[in-house]
Amino acid sequence: MKISLSVLLPFLICAVLPHPYAVSQEPSITLKKQINIHRDPMNLAELTQLALKQNPGLQAARIAIDVSDQEILAAKGEQFGRINFDVADFTYGPISIPRLGKSVVLDQKQTNSPPDREFNNNIFSFGGSITIPIYTGGRITNQIKLEKLGRELAANRLAQTRDELIFNVASVYYNILKLKDFIRATRKSKEQLLESKRVVQQRFNEGKVARVDTFKVNTRLAEVEQILIRFLNAQEILYGLLDVLLGEEAGRPKTTISGDLRISSQQLTQKASLIQKYSLPEVQHQAFQHRPEILAAQKKLKMQEKKIRIRFAEHLPNIELRGQVQGVAGDNSGLFPQVFAGIFLSVPLFSGGTIEAKVTGERLRYAKLDKELIQLKLQVTQEVHAAYLNTREAQQRITAAQVAVDESNEVLRIEALKVQLGKSIIENLLDAQTAQLQAEQNFSAAVADYQIQLMALKKAIGMIEVEG
Repeated sequence: MKISLSVLLPFLICAVLPHPYAVSQEPSITLKKQINIHRDPMNLAELTQLALKQNPGLQAARIAIDVSDQEILAAKGEQFGRINFDVADFTYGPISIPRLGKSVVLDQKQTNSPPDREFNNNIFSFGGSITIPIYTGGRITNQIKLEKLGRELAANRLAQTRDELIFNVASVYYNILKLKDFIRATRKSKEQLLESKRVVQQRFNEGKVARVDTFKVNTRLAEVEQILIRFLNAQEILYGLLDVLLGEEAGRPKTTISGDLRISSQQLTQKASLIQKYSLPEVQHQAFQHRPEILAAQKKLKMQEKKIRIRFAEHLPNIELRGQVQGVAGDNSGLFPQVFAGIFLSVPLFSGGTIEAKVTGERLRYAKLDKELIQLKLQVTQEVHAAYLNTREAQQRITAAQVAVDESNEVLRIEALKVQLGKSIIENLLDAQTAQLQAEQNFSAAVADYQIQLMALKKAIGMIEVEG
């Protein structure tokens, strides 16, 4: 079963949520595994260009076009007929010795056939033949048109593979950037907790807080360290997935990325031009015009029309021009040339219903493809609708998440100051630190989701391009 990357990545990110069993350790080992880098950090445009160059799935789609070109040439070659050269050598036993059909015409109704050279144990023949089709009921011309449509279909599939690759690279790229922000925010929270641990330990030594307060800080610190371990592991997995998209072996990281999720309001407005410029019905109409899957389905429908005509051509006469030049000789006979040329007409009179059954089968396949095209259009309409709404929702989340980050930072500053002055309990500070970390993660997730959903919308419309 094929699982879409856009479906898999949310589960991968959800897997890094806090686990009830905390392990208090600094994940420095995971960091060392990612130091084995063989190229400079790359932005999204560079990664996409490298994937378009190296990805084996895209290369296979390109080869399919080359295959279609050869099939077109093969179909066109049927128009020019065939020229063959034949050589044969027959040896007969004494019981089945044939009489060589050798006679030289001297005048009308007179032949000369010497009796002493009448029988031949060995017969040798060589010569050439030519066959040129004159009329085939449109079979050859429709086959050529069919193969040309097949090439267009291969080109549509190449575009579809390219769009999916661009989207998958962008999706992995933005999710890695999101995890980088998660890691940064988590490390920042860990530093704050270490400072809180120092303050609480000092106040405990002074007898101003109970021992349980130090336990609470240590528990929260262990949870944050565990979250950091999971984020780092998820980041390494995504780097491996990125290597696979680039057509490289996973498990040996060669690639790092550059970039920042923090985008200005001006850049956000520029990226949002697609949903600001077009309404939902307009982008759905654009999808019907540009989506490679729909174009491919339409090509399949046209190809099926040609297949129906090719099958129906079996009902029609077939006319060929044939010619042959042959030399025949035996062990008791000299070389005897044979030459003939003529026009051959073949008319199918009865086939037991085979031809009609084939035509009916192709017409039923046409009806099936037509229904599949209708279903595909409904599916594309739903995909565009979901991507359009998800893009607008993610755009709105960015503004709300930024406000939450600013306010959580201020609450954390105030609670940390109150704890230092002994005017607040440790639970309030821990809650403020948790809320601040969550706000940071929500903002990064909103920005990454917006970028991914905007790419998903462009892909759904069939207008995705290399970012940057």
